[in-house]
Order: sequence, then structure tokens, then C-alpha cells
Amino acid sequence: MPNGDSTLSWCDSTADIPVAEWDGLAGPDELFLSHRWLRVVEETAATPMRYLCARRGGQPVAALATAMATADVPWVSGRVDHVLTECAEAGSSGAAAFLHAVGGADALLPNVHCGGRHIGRNRVLHTGDRGDVATLVEAAEKLAADNGSASVSFSYVDERDTVLTGVLRDRGYFSFAAGSYHWLDVDPGGFGPYLAALPRKRRFSVHSERRKVSEAGLTITHERVTPEIVGRLAELDVLLLAKYGLTWPVERSAEAIGTSAARFADDASVLLCRADGEIRGFALMLRQGNHWYARQCGFDYDFLGKLPVYYELLYYSAVERAAEIGVTTIQYGLGSDTAKRSRGCQWSELTAHVLPLRRCA
Repeated sequence: MPNGDSTLSWCDSTADIPVAEWDGLAGPDELFLSHRWLRVVEETAATPMRYLCARRGGQPVAALATAMATADVPWVSGRVDHVLTECAEAGSSGAAAFLHAVGGADALLPNVHCGGRHIGRNRVLHTGDRGDVATLVEAAEKLAADNGSASVSFSYVDERDTVLTGVLRDRGYFSFAAGSYHWLDVDPGGFGPYLAALPRKRRFSVHSERRKVSEAGLTITHERVTPEIVGRLAELDVLLLAKYGLTWPVERSAEAIGTSAARFADDASVLLCRADGEIRGFALMLRQGNHWYARQCGFDYDFLGKLPVYYELLYYSAVERAAEIGVTTIQYGLGSDTAKRSRGCQWSELTAHVLPLRRCA
């Protein structure tokens, strides 16, 4: 039920949501819940989205993005059945027990995925009223029940989001550990202060890595994403995904990169590694306020071999350029825990919360 005198409304497209109203609830660390990112998702993911907004006195006080997840949607890394299976195989706390209780991850599909169709920190946007959050969660559950879904989920809830965590706990959601979210605070002084903050042994290895890149004749630049380079970036993105066992069409990757660049305009840029006139590696950065988000990257592994271009692009050159343009935080997200923490990232723990709508064992 609505909280107090609040009113609820559903819509199926960001085109029906005033930009200022939605983005007024999202801060600089909520790029993947921003109006423009949700437009990118709608245009590239071929996934039915629905948005719930709560208003009080005519003003927005809370908002929730949901996506319909079935067995044929391609974004498996955020899909609840895949998340549960991966976490159970990795021995994450609570995952195996929940997998057994539901009788297999497939039993959770179809699913209403809540809090944004992205990996890391799914949440309800709100102005601080716990009742508004509870109201939107309850409305998502009703949506799921009405369309015959098997479950409702928030796949990656940050441990710092105590309001949403409390609401989901009180409403009987099962939970299990789902990894860690990482970010790096950038000193205005750039690379020097960054390097000085690392342990002595790591400082030596960083110097060695940068020297190897330089001696290999690689050039690093920071540029806008132009149509002329999108195809090459997509090829490298697919190579990275293939390295981790994921098959992804180059055309789909190109569409995602191109659409992101178009929607974010000057807030989309790319760190590039070139050799012999060819792009050999990239890191796509999206900006919201004074935050940078490392969105996608890819590398020509056959050409680069063991050269540490990943670290050069995503950390060393990124820190240098971020400081120059006033970026104070680089958001790195989920996964690669050791690599991120060894390069100075902070982190918080993520938990998946799932409400089966069919009886568990």
C-alpha cells in the first residue's frame, strides 16, 4: 500500500518519465540507475522493463527499475538463476543451502529482477523514508505474482544499503553472499599520491609494469568514442568475454558501445592502447558528476601477450587522467577482487536477496 499520502504509478519506458524527476533521486554513484543509462538498456538489451515511481505532494520520493528475466535473456551475469548457481559453485555463504531449498536455480524463472539491470548495487532510489522503500518492494512482488513469475530478486545489494536490506529481511527474502563491489578514490594530485599509498612491494611492481608498456612501444591516449573506432572496440570486448567463456556477438557489443557513447556524449570517453597504428586495448569510461565508471574493456591478447595493459589502462593512466579532469572516484564494480584490491581499491560486500513465489523445500 502507498506510504501515507503517496501515490504509485507504473510505466514501461523511460520516455514516460521526466528526466529531472528520476535523476533527482539518483546521486553521482548511481549512474546505472540514471535516466540516460536506463535508456541505453531499453535500446540494446531487448528486455522488458517497468518502472515504479512513488510521489508525495506531487514530488517523486522513491523509484524502482525492474526487468523481466527469463531463460532466454542474454544478460546471464545478472540473472538470478546464474547468480545463484555461480555463487553456490564458489562456496558463497548461504548459496548452496538456498539452491537446495528451491530445488534448482531454474525454479526461480521467470523472475522480476529489481533495482536496475546491471551488475552491482541494485537498489531502490529514495529520499530516506523506509516506508517508501517497503511500498515499492511490495508493489514489485505484486507485479511478479500478477504476471506468473516464480520469484522476485535484488541480485546485488550493497551492505551499506541498510534500509533496503532491512526491508527485504522483514519481508522474508532469502539471502546469500554475491561478491564484492569496488571503487577507487582519486587524489587530486593524480598518479604520484596514488602510487605512494600502495605498499612498497606493489610500488616496485607498478613501476615495472609501466616500464614494460613503454618499452614495448605502446601509446596510451584518452579520447572521445567516435563511430570510426566502435567496431574495433567491440572486437576487443568480445575477445575479453571469450577469455572468460562467454560467447557474445560482435554486432551486439558494437550496438551497446555505440549507444552508450551516443547517450552519454561528452561523458563517454575511452582510454586506448595503440601499437603499429592499431587499437590493441581499451577501457570505456562513463561519467556521472565527479565519478567515472569503468564500463567495458577489451584487449588484443595475441598481440599483447603478457604485457600489463589492463593495469595501465584501468588504473595507472585512468588515475592520471581522472585527476586532470576532476574525477574523484573511479567505480570498478564486481569481480576480479585480487586485482582491484592490490591496486588500491576499497570494497563493500554484496548480498543477493530472493523471494520465491512458489513453495521452497
